[in-house]
Amino acid sequence: MKELDKLEAYLKENGFEYTREDINCSERYRDKHQIVVYKDGAIQWDAICHTGSYGYEEGLLEIYGNIVDYEKDGDSVVGWLTADDIIQRLQK
Repeated sequence: MKELDKLEAYLKENGFEYTREDINCSERYRDKHQIVVYKDGAIQWDAICHTGSYGYEEGLLEIYGNIVDYEKDGDSVVGWLTADDIIQRLQK
């Protein structure tokens, strides 16, 4: 999980509150990997990579939550992102 590892390193270095879950075999999702980011205990956004997520086949990430700009992105999720793509969103 190269991209998720890179994103996690950034979050850790910058003091984000987050959890990470890696599930390697479930009936619904094989190889589900997810980071959930919180603020004051409330979920803000998440990044996932699992079968069915946009970009999974290429090892890329899909995001959901307040990091997605519905007006700009045209959807409530954005996929096919690298960790650097997500970090750029966080730095704005």
